[in-house]
Amino acid sequence: MRVTSAKFYKEYAGTVQDLKSKYNHSLMQVSSGKRYEKAADSPLDYYAGKKIDNLYNDAQTKETMIKDVNNRLQQQEAASRSIHTEMGNINTKLVTLLNAPQEGLKSTIDTYSSELRMRQQNMANDMNMQYENFYVLGGNDATTIPFDMSADGQTLTYHHKFAGDSEATNIRMEYQYNTHKDATTGEVISEGGYTYTLIDKEGNPISGKTEDDAMNELLRAMREQGRMSLGYGNVVNRETLPDTYTGGMNMVTGLSSDALRAMGDTEAKSQIRKNMDMSCFGLNARVIKGGENYSSTFVDSDTGVQADRDLMNADLNYALGEMDDSMVRVSDTFRRIGITTTVLEHVESNLQTQQDSYQQEYTDHMGIPLEEAITKMYSDQFAYNAAMQVGSKIMQNSLFDFVR
Repeated sequence: MRVTSAKFYKEYAGTVQDLKSKYNHSLMQVSSGKRYEKAADSPLDYYAGKKIDNLYNDAQTKETMIKDVNNRLQQQEAASRSIHTEMGNINTKLVTLLNAPQEGLKSTIDTYSSELRMRQQNMANDMNMQYENFYVLGGNDATTIPFDMSADGQTLTYHHKFAGDSEATNIRMEYQYNTHKDATTGEVISEGGYTYTLIDKEGNPISGKTEDDAMNELLRAMREQGRMSLGYGNVVNRETLPDTYTGGMNMVTGLSSDALRAMGDTEAKSQIRKNMDMSCFGLNARVIKGGENYSSTFVDSDTGVQADRDLMNADLNYALGEMDDSMVRVSDTFRRIGITTTVLEHVESNLQTQQDSYQQEYTDHMGIPLEEAITKMYSDQFAYNAAMQVGSKIMQNSLFDFVR
């Protein structure tokens, strides 16, 4: 067998290429931390590692989602607390107006009416609070503003886009203020309540739709939920999953989606009507209207019709008597959000612990310690560099020197 330069250099080139391949592999191990790059290297460890990797990614995704959900819950709570604060301010103003010595002056009534209309707008704006372009009290549609309040504070319009619909469903809730004489005493009594109308996007009532149709749509919206599988509960039993959505109408009326789902349709709609009439919006609208009616009876700056003043005072007393209960219903939102937040924080802590455990398991199957990887990389680098240096020396020798 003859030794030729071609054969020699071929064998040498193969050796150098093998060393280069080992060096590249060790470089990848340093950067990735993985001992094996393909299943053929160690089938059992490789597939065990891939399974653990999937579990780790799932836990990491859920943890990231929990952070986002918690931020939304904080915004929901901030909105409800802001409304609760406004209700407290309204309560204070009602007490002041009822007891102020200048309560009968037109300028006083007009000033308080203007402020109450402003606070009515503030509460509606609070229910349009956003987080990352989503309305936290209006579902998950970023394009639909949930609530509009009329300038006179008497009409609240609710916009809600249901899943699969191309356009929002619009429900106009208009407060109707009425007076009547008591059949027994003949005393003039004021009363009020919301009427509900389905309207198109131009604000016109939809032909053929009744008030009950509007209530059915409102009930459907208020029964919506945002249950999420985030590492708590069982996805097979959705009732065990945390509900991360609080609608603005649910918050104002104090009626959670779970409570409404537990009721029959007739009972649920009746309860919505009752709670909405006695909500912060309904009570404030009644006081505003009563004050405006009294203000309209003035013929000069000091004299108004006493009967209308008595009605206004009755409205003030009625609102003050019901406002505390209305504030309690709003504050129930804090409790529900607080419970959900506590659950999610507990789950987040568990997911972080799981990730630490998965990382250790993954290292046991697929990982390579950093110090071992670096040592191996330098060893392979030295071997490769040495081979290249030897090669450059060999290239300087002739075939005659080699066979000699």
